[in-house]
Amino acid sequence: MSRAARRALVLVAATALLAACTGPEPAPIPTPSSTADAGPAAEDVVLTRTIPAGGADVEVAVHPVVRVGDHAVLTVDLSSDGATEAEDLYIGSTFAVDSFVSRLNPSALRLIDLERDEVYEVALDSENYPVAAPSDVHSIPADGVRLQVAYAAPPADVDELGLYLPGAAYVEPVPVIDGEVPAGDDLDLSTVELARALPLESFSRELAGAVTTAASTEKVEISLGSDVLFAIDSADLTPEAQAAIDVAAQQLSDRAPGTVTVVGHTDDVGDDAYNQDLSERRAAAVVAALGARIDTGTYPLEPSGRGEGEPLVPSTSAENRALNRRVTLTLTSEITTPSTVGTTGELAPFDDGPVGTGADGVTVDGARPYRVTIPEARVVDGHLVVDVQVTALDEEVDSSFGPSFLSGVWSYRGEDTLTPDHTSAGLVVLVGSTAVYPLDYQIDVTDTFPGGTWLPAADVASLSRIDGGQTRVMSGIYPRLAETDTVTVQVKAGAGSQAFRLTDIPVVEEP
Repeated sequence: MSRAARRALVLVAATALLAACTGPEPAPIPTPSSTADAGPAAEDVVLTRTIPAGGADVEVAVHPVVRVGDHAVLTVDLSSDGATEAEDLYIGSTFAVDSFVSRLNPSALRLIDLERDEVYEVALDSENYPVAAPSDVHSIPADGVRLQVAYAAPPADVDELGLYLPGAAYVEPVPVIDGEVPAGDDLDLSTVELARALPLESFSRELAGAVTTAASTEKVEISLGSDVLFAIDSADLTPEAQAAIDVAAQQLSDRAPGTVTVVGHTDDVGDDAYNQDLSERRAAAVVAALGARIDTGTYPLEPSGRGEGEPLVPSTSAENRALNRRVTLTLTSEITTPSTVGTTGELAPFDDGPVGTGADGVTVDGARPYRVTIPEARVVDGHLVVDVQVTALDEEVDSSFGPSFLSGVWSYRGEDTLTPDHTSAGLVVLVGSTAVYPLDYQIDVTDTFPGGTWLPAADVASLSRIDGGQTRVMSGIYPRLAETDTVTVQVKAGAGSQAFRLTDIPVVEEP
């Protein structure tokens, strides 16, 4: 039995379970018209979901992804028990490349390959609008509507992809087949200007922030906080430095051979010459410690210092200067061993907002009251998937927007980067003192944000309308953590976000 066939048995049970959280029980998955050996046909429905949209419960029937030359087409059929207002049906949008013009709503339907750590964005035309038919679904007629969306074609050996459908739990697998695209509303693939699969990257902080790691399949960048590594004005490693360097050595050893650059940085206190010398001596100290932990024939180490010349953030406060005091390690090579983020230390106290277990949830009072629960976290293809259930507790209908308490204006990647404020990127997974952020991907680089605009493998439409009594599921996809039975999820208080913490969330291995 193929991997796709084994998972098909699980999806039937998962569909029923999700329906209890997101609306009426979906229709049974039809039996494919083709044989089991041949796989599903393009017109077969391979899974169904119910999502809240425009004040209605919208049934979504998903067909296989059809590969057509350099492109692929996802077909979904939308139906509802009643038509919705044109301006209210909002599936979700993301930002257009190189601009702040919102794309039309089909762009939030992303295909994800967790085996290769890639995300397939909706294809764009020459004006940065999604290549989809219809181009923007505003309402659902009595007989439903078929939506077809274009993407880059996955490689020939990819036979299934995950689907991020805003409003529903992240689902997989959706079969990928070759053949004719199902009949629809004249999707024009000739208008595709940009269709791409982008690498998913991870960002984590370990040992209470002493080690910060940004990793992709091709490169890893590790930042070691100098205040943990060294005493003030010293290049001698502290006893606490050993654990941080152990973490760095393990992360490097998960990669293919390559040269590791080790760069020391200081703050701007003191003169340039002193800081340059201190940064070089600190880089040399880290190289000496790493050399005792890794094979320097396989991973040659190249130390250097930048002094105060390359600050991470403006040196406008004591906190920022502490961030600028660091030693960075960079290795450009492919990952060879499926790695996990280490979990050490104790969970920090939290008094910024309500605290509850994942099963019991918490009430977050923003512009409206919402109940937030996370009954479990799932391990899917070596990643952690967290399905956050947000229920509107009031009786409001025709609401103008959804749970704005998740839409923080910030980016965990630094001040020269942007994470749009209508995403749920602020949902952080914690185990002990380790913090793990959603996988993300860079969609563009601008003069304003030279570090890039990043979208998370999480909900990019967190402001979507939820009427009283409705529940929206917001999934986040994270790196796999070291073996742990439970995790904690929290949101920090900030501009546009309200703090809460959910603890004791069980981690469940999917078959």
